[in-house]
Formats: sequence, structure tokens, C-alpha cells
Amino acid sequence: MTLPAAQPAGLLERAAAGALIVTASRRLARTLQLHYARFQRSAGRRAWPTPQILPWSAWIESLWETALYDGLALPARLSADEESLVWERIISDDPEHEALLDPAAAAEAACHSWELMHAWRLDRGAIRTLAGEDTLAFLRWAERFEQISAREGWLEAARQPDRLASLLDRIPLPAPIVLAGFDELTPQQREFVEACRCSGAAVEQAPPPSCTTSLRCRISLPDRAREFEAAARWARALVESGSARTVAIVVPDLESVRAEVERIFTRVLEPVRLLPGDSRPRAFNVAAPPPLLAQPLVRAALLILELDRDRNPVDAVSRLLRSRYLRCAESERAPRALLDIALRDRGLAEISIPELRRACCRAKPACPSLASALGIWLSRDERLPQRQPPSGWARDFTRLLRALGWPGQRSLSSEEYQACEAWNAVLARFGSLDRAAGDLPRIHALALLRRLLARTPHEPRSEPAPIQILGVLETAGLQFDAVWICGLDDDSWPRPPEPDPFIPLELQRRLNLPHASPQRELDFARRTLDRLAASAPRVVASWPRRVEDQDRAPSPLIEAWPEASEAELLPGGFDDYVHLIAASGSLEFRQESGAPPLPEDAWSRGGVRVFQYQALCPFRAFAELRLGATRLRFPQPGISPLDRGHAVHTALELVWRELQSHERLLGTSETDIEALLDRAIGQAIAKLQMQRPDLMPRLLELERRRLEPLLRAWLGKEKSRETFHVVAIEHEREIELAGVRATVKVDRVDRLDDGREIILDYKTGACSRGLWMGERPEDPQLPLYAVTHPNDLAGLFFAQISTGEICLKGLRADRPDARGAPLLCRELLEQWRRVLERLATDFREGRAEVNPKRGEQTCRTCRLEALCRVHETAIEPSESEEYGEQE
Repeated sequence: MTLPAAQPAGLLERAAAGALIVTASRRLARTLQLHYARFQRSAGRRAWPTPQILPWSAWIESLWETALYDGLALPARLSADEESLVWERIISDDPEHEALLDPAAAAEAACHSWELMHAWRLDRGAIRTLAGEDTLAFLRWAERFEQISAREGWLEAARQPDRLASLLDRIPLPAPIVLAGFDELTPQQREFVEACRCSGAAVEQAPPPSCTTSLRCRISLPDRAREFEAAARWARALVESGSARTVAIVVPDLESVRAEVERIFTRVLEPVRLLPGDSRPRAFNVAAPPPLLAQPLVRAALLILELDRDRNPVDAVSRLLRSRYLRCAESERAPRALLDIALRDRGLAEISIPELRRACCRAKPACPSLASALGIWLSRDERLPQRQPPSGWARDFTRLLRALGWPGQRSLSSEEYQACEAWNAVLARFGSLDRAAGDLPRIHALALLRRLLARTPHEPRSEPAPIQILGVLETAGLQFDAVWICGLDDDSWPRPPEPDPFIPLELQRRLNLPHASPQRELDFARRTLDRLAASAPRVVASWPRRVEDQDRAPSPLIEAWPEASEAELLPGGFDDYVHLIAASGSLEFRQESGAPPLPEDAWSRGGVRVFQYQALCPFRAFAELRLGATRLRFPQPGISPLDRGHAVHTALELVWRELQSHERLLGTSETDIEALLDRAIGQAIAKLQMQRPDLMPRLLELERRRLEPLLRAWLGKEKSRETFHVVAIEHEREIELAGVRATVKVDRVDRLDDGREIILDYKTGACSRGLWMGERPEDPQLPLYAVTHPNDLAGLFFAQISTGEICLKGLRADRPDARGAPLLCRELLEQWRRVLERLATDFREGRAEVNPKRGEQTCRTCRLEALCRVHETAIEPSESEEYGEQE
């Protein structure tokens, strides 16, 4: 069917004369409406009738509503959301659906195949003849879909044009109708247009815009980032010089690289937006907007709705406490931040809402507004039914949000207000799904709402921008002053085929369906490139020479285009924001004498960490122990290594408080030892459960079973030692070294028969006495205990208690071990004292330079890089430092 042509230059005049303009895309409809407004203003008009400019889908919807208003008998329209739910329910009820990893994704694919069948008039018998296992499953689902639709009186979008075509003689149609921006009409669209003509409507098709090309060239760039940057610089130069009012940057795979494109174009075109507080109109717009789910305000709403009365990950609670979209979030910001830190320090992986509410009341300072809001949330959560339709959940979800004061009491910005309005629209869509979804449990209702938010694109409304970053399909029917087409390498253009998964491939290729074959993709790429080349006077095609370590050549479709160099095409003398800041700054050299000295008689918090951190990095010791700049903990689910260490310490403390000596250990029967271990481990597990109420009983029982053989093996090791008497267990004492006063806790001190003593430090992880050595010892805990111990020492040991390794690692005063370790002699103690006193003196005097002992290896365990900015300097490990002996 050949349609008479309508000239693009006359589209606006035709719209003014009352013609209906039907566009291939919503973007083209919006653009024509904008141009129509400018056209009317240029004619001196201040008001005018709204033109009839609609995308194809909106035109079909308007005809359907017209037929309903005229009293024609029509089935109930099934929305896209409802249709997807019906397909998902059919697939879930299918006895073979267990083989599917994602029924929701299968439902979306089935929807697309169903639309393809009707749009391209595919014969079901031909499909069945060539059907494989997946196709037979789809046909089974399709038959079920038709049965449900017929029983319920529903009609989905794929079959609505066919139903309307039979009623067009009874529906008033505008005359004429102009189709704009269609590269290709499907057989269903062609039949519908022919039905309109048979009903008396004049239908024309506007040819694609055509410009006289003054510049057409191709250019290669090193990689994708440089390609996007070059396009941004080119567009900026054209707009700033006044050479172009509208510039299009076309990116074929825009959805997958949108974030990178937006970041680069912002840096080049709007560097001021890298600073906070800028709200001026954008210089560019990016198509393929992110989903509404990505908006912070919407994520906060979902966070509230997904709260569970009994179990909530501490990470989710942390985000809740830091959210700006809750009641009194601004006035309680500091107390809530401190509460977040306190919950992390408790090591909990999960917390209940009642416990969180109690924590809000007990915190210092307290969070009374949040505690009150959580109380309201709990009372409303208690009244929620087990199952109800989406309309009921939409009502209750709104009440839960209001309970916590969402979206907050401060004034929303324009972007936040639009996100809130979009949320309300999606919630209304969700509430309209009763007939398709039926009654749902809460978890399924939330999953459905999350899917709707993920499928809803959202971009805040803004003024039209001179630079448009578009995908290929969005450019249909549009005209620009300049176009830059990115990504035209031989691997990406033409694009590889992506045939439909449920329609037989042989049939798709025989009927030349979209994305079915390389030849189809080649024809589409050639036709699209010709259209883009004719859409502007200036057209540049580019490709990256390298993508992910693969060399790329230009697409064969642009090989005939003349090649340009960067010097010819791109403006010189352009610097981005970072370079401008660097060029405008001047270096100021200032010699810092260090941090303020520690006051006299001041106690140092941190104990052994004063010496350890000063050795690892002086800045860390100052920042953590004097400024309190400790890193936040990130609790993990399950029993952590720290929890296991505490359990071992607790159990052994109880065991040795009862045994007291080596003699009693040897004299206690195995039965009594088993009973003693059972009591000690039971108390240790009870203490762990009190500290970590989030731990499941099963995990605690597994830890009990792990500890029993481990501690039994350790007591067996203790039996082989020489005679000793335990004189101190978990003993705290005050020390002073070079003016630094601190409190330390020694795990255990044993006294031998000759009066000398042995210090033991329990370790459930890796340990090595080599960490005691050197001018900057990395674990100076036991050396510190040794030099400040009041009595003669016979030995200094790590008590290694871990699965697979039960042993003592350390030094003796009377004889070396088989490894040839040095003696714990007076000379070694004096050396340790000198090293520790120097570290204490440095800490007391305020020496706090950024000097990590082993460079990045040390920094990985610190996480204060945002404060010390260590990555702004080159860090190399000290050549003079050695690990010492490693076992």
C-alpha cells in the first residue's frame, strides 16, 4: 500500500488546519508540539487550540475511548501491567514452570511474542509446524491466555487495533490523518490504515526530513570515553559559537552506557553541576531515563514498606536512620547518626522494630520522634491482613508511609516533588490491578510494586535543551542542525541479530521479522544511517578503536565517508572543570609541626592500640585514638570471627577459674572435664546470645559443637606443659610508659614452680611472633605486657586455638625452641622497651604524619583514606622494615 506524501515543512500548517498527526514515538510527538507552539508564537498568537498530535499508541487509545463514549459494545481493555500479570499467572500455573529461573521475565518475553504474532500476522499453524519445546510451551500459554480473556471479557493492546478496524465505519475519524516518523509499518498497522481509508479518512505519510549536507565525515577515537568526550566538545563548540541551535548525539546502545555518557557530558558541558546547589536549566537531555526505582525518595519509600516487625538487616535499618525522607529527619539527624553507629558497634546483623524503638529511647541523645513514628508503624502493621488485593495494599502502604512521616517535613526540591508524584501514579497503577492479580500476600504485593517501579522510566521535567543525547529509534522523524553518531564500529553496527525466543527462527527469517537475521539488521542499519545522514546539515560518525581490549574497525557502512582528524573537527584550547581548577590554583607550602601534644596526666583510650597504631601509621593513632575518627562497622550475618574469639575467651576464663592449676587439670577425670567444658561453653553461648539476639538457635548450636572438640584439644595441649598455677585471668591493670598512661587487659598469667611467670594471649586467628619485632612492630601487645610486667618472666606466648592448629607460639627465657627463636632475655626486653617508649613519646608529642608502614597493604585495614587523603601521595613501603620470623 502506497500512501500520498506530506511534506515535513507543512506538518505544522496541517496541524493548524485540523489534521491529525500520528507519530511513531512519544518524543517526536512532544517535539512537534513544541515546534507548533513556537510556530503559533511566531505568528503573534498568545493562545491557540491544542493540536491533534499523538503517538500511535495514544491514537489507538483515543479511538477506543471514542467508541465507548458512542455506546459501542467493547470488551474491557487490559492494561500492559494487567496483561503481564495474567501471563505470569498462566506461566506459574503451568506444570513445567519449575524449569524457569525467572517466571516474571518469561512473562515479559511471552507478552512480546504475542504482540509480534499479531503485529506481523503470524500464522499459528505455521508456528506449530516448526515449534520446538519452548515454542510449544508458548503456544500452550497463548491458548490459556485467550481462554481467560474470552471468559473475563478482556482485550489486550495487541488485538485492540483489529477490533477497532471492524468499527471504524461507526467512529468519527479526523480528516486528514498524517503519519510521521515511521521507518516501517507492520502488517497490522498497514491494514488498520487501509481500514481508515475505506471508512473515508484521508491518510498520508510524511517522508523523513531531508537536509542538504554540508559536512559528512567519520572520525576514530581511542576508546568509548574519548569518543563521548569528543562528541561533547564538538556539540559545545557548535552551540557556543551559534553555528547550531539543536545538536543530536546518537548512541545506539544508550541504555547500557547512559551513566557514563551523562557523567562525561556533565563534565564537559556543565562543569558547575559538579558542585552542590546548582539548579540552572540543563544544557543537554539524555533519553533512556533511569527507572523510577533509582530515585532516592522512592527507594526510601520501599525501604519503609519492606520493614519487617521481627527481622531487619542492620544495613537496611542504617539506611532508614540516615534517610532524609522520614519524620523529623533534619532535627534528629545527629542523634540518628549516633544511633546508627551504636547499632553497628553492637555487631548485630538483624534487629526487630520493637528493639529498634527501644534503642531510640535508650540512645544518648535519644530519638523521640523516630521512636514515636515506629510505634505508630507497629500499630498499623499489626492490623494488616495476611492477603488482600492490590487496591487494599495500596491503601495500607500509604498508611505505613505516613506513619514514618514519608516523604519528610522539609520542602521537596522540584526533582523530589516530581518523583513523589510519579510514585503516587505508580501506586495508583498498582491499586488498579485487582482483577488480574487477585488477593496477594504482602511479600508478593511488594515484589509486584517493585517490578512496576523498575519498569517505569522517570526523568524530571525540564526546559528543552539544545543538545539531545538519543538512541537510534528516538531520532525517527526529527531534524537537527548537527548530528554526531557514536559507536559505529564493525562489531556494533549493524547490530547482531536478537530473534524472538518463542517464535521459530526459521519462520522469523522467512518473514523477515525485526532482529531475526543478519541481513535484516544490515538493511535496518543502512536505512537508519541514511535517515540520520539526511536529518542535519552536519553529520559526524565516530567509532572507538579499542573496546574492552579488543581492536575495532569502522563499520562497513561508513567506509565511504571522508575521514577527519581530531585537529580538524574538535576545537582546541578546551579544558574541563578538573583542569581549570588545577590551572587556577597555586600551591602553598606549609611546614606543620604536628598535632597538639597530649596533656599531662591524660589517660589514653585504646590501650595497646596506642602503640600498635603509632607503629602502623602515626596518623591513624592520632585520628582514631585522639579525634575518635573510627571507621564504621559493617555487621555481617552469622557468627563473626570476633564473636568466636569472645566465646573462646569466655569459656576458657570459666574453665580456669575452676581448675586454677596444672595439677588439678591432670587430677580431674575425663568425665568431669567434659562436664566442666559443657558448663563453660553453655555460659559462653548464653553470653553470645545475649550480645547477639539476632543469631538463630541453629547457628548457636553449631558454634557449641565447634567449641567442644576445639577446647578439649586445647586442654590436652595444656596437660603436656610443665607444672603451673594460674594467677591472673582477664586481668586489667594500668600501665605508664614514657608518659603515656593506659589500661590493658592480660588474658592469662601462669606461675611456674620456680616463681617465674608466663603470659598467655589467646588467639583464634592467624598470629606470628615475627609481628613483635622491628622498630615498628605490627602487634606489640605481648611485648608491651612483657616490659610492664612486675615479675620475672619465664615465657611469652600466643595460645593458638583454632581449627587445625593448637599450639603455643612465642619465646622462652631459658631455652630457644626448635625453630631457633631468640631467648626472652633482658637485652630483648630492653630493646622492646626502647621501641615502645619511642612510640609512646611520638604519640604523646603529637607526631601524626601520614606514614603507613607497608603502603597500601597497611591502608587496606585502616579505611581512613577520606580523612588522610593518602591516595593523593605516592606510598611506598619502608625498605628498612622487615616482617621478621613467620611461623
